[in-house]
Amino acid sequence: MMSTLKSGLKQNQRGQAVIESLLVLMILVLVTFGGFELSRGVAIRQALDSSTGAAVRALSLDPSQWNYAKDIIQDGTNQNIMGGDVTTNLQVFDTAGTLRSSAWLSGCPFGTTFILEASAPFQADIPFLSEPAMTIRVQHWGIVERYP
Repeated sequence: MMSTLKSGLKQNQRGQAVIESLLVLMILVLVTFGGFELSRGVAIRQALDSSTGAAVRALSLDPSQWNYAKDIIQDGTNQNIMGGDVTTNLQVFDTAGTLRSSAWLSGCPFGTTFILEASAPFQADIPFLSEPAMTIRVQHWGIVERYP
């Protein structure tokens, strides 16, 4: 009787150890993949931020170079090792926050202040979690520095 009781306890303990290991493994997987996705999002934002700064500088010197500025931002995010190929969007605003066109910027006189906003979609891919897609946005201010 005692030997059957001891063997039953050993089986229960093995089953309990398997369940606890699976729970710990699930949490470890969430933390690991969550860390990877967080670092991927930070890397995309950093690439977007630095390339937007370069694009603002290019537009400050020659506001008619809209396509060149878009290419700078797209290339900066594509060269990011953690981001992969990300489609970026570029918009220009005046100092009041009104959305303007690239034609408005190219016709601006010396000293006009503008805001360049670049955005890129980001979808975190974490096992066991379904996160909605989000948009990473970066804004940089610029001043038209070309003389007429």
